[in-house]
Amino acid sequence: MNLEALRAPLSKDLRPLSVFLIDKGVAHQISEQQGEQVVWVMDRESAVLVRAFYERFLAGELEIGAIAGESRAQDRPAHPKAFLPVTLLLIVASIIGAGLTSLSPELSSVLSYYQLTAVDNGYLLSEAPGQYWRWFTPVFLHFGFLHITFNALWVWELGRRIEFQQGSLWLLLLTVAVGVASNLAQVWYTPGQLFGGMSGVIYGYLGYIVVWQRFAPVPAYELPKGIVIFMLAWLFICMVGFTEMVGLGAIANAAHLGGLVSGIVVAVAAIVLRTLTAR
Repeated sequence: MNLEALRAPLSKDLRPLSVFLIDKGVAHQISEQQGEQVVWVMDRESAVLVRAFYERFLAGELEIGAIAGESRAQDRPAHPKAFLPVTLLLIVASIIGAGLTSLSPELSSVLSYYQLTAVDNGYLLSEAPGQYWRWFTPVFLHFGFLHITFNALWVWELGRRIEFQQGSLWLLLLTVAVGVASNLAQVWYTPGQLFGGMSGVIYGYLGYIVVWQRFAPVPAYELPKGIVIFMLAWLFICMVGFTEMVGLGAIANAAHLGGLVSGIVVAVAAIVLRTLTAR
């Protein structure tokens, strides 16, 4: 933010204007300088928009207060009592997938990327041409109580924020896109190995929220820095093989990284599209 859009006296409450600008996708910052409030933007076009909105507000042509009230209602942090059908459906489906995994490999084969065929010494994994649902459904497989518990908690913590802020359909589309990307990344990196879990999707949620909050901040996407640092640190720890060294088993690191990258890409694309359509 290096371009000054306008100055206003300290007595003027610019919070409603700020909420309105966020709603319109105009990235900005407000600071105090030489006894005045200064609104900073990224480019000249945004500066022109900010001045135009402010002048209309001063002239009584724009009811920023009413619009800001609506925006605050839309941008409030996700509340546990909100109805979040997709978030809940993902958790329930993951619990069912964990149950299938624990009961028998044959049942989990319905959701896994590879088909499992019983042989004398175990199971043979083979690809299933044309069964494209397998690109996504491994996200519901979970191996053990800790695996499903950990992932369900993070789906609830991150997924509900996205569904609350941007709607159930958007969360569903984002989940499918990130799930497919993370699964195919894992298949490419370690072909012929059984894998599963929502971890790749969860890292996709993380990347999406962090990028969105950086360029188009909303209260629902305010994550404590400790959470972001912990998850990125855990990603690094897993990638260097620490979990295998201490006997916790192999981790689908490519799925984690693929999910994170794809979540970032979707967020950038969504923000750019929103900015273009708002002009």
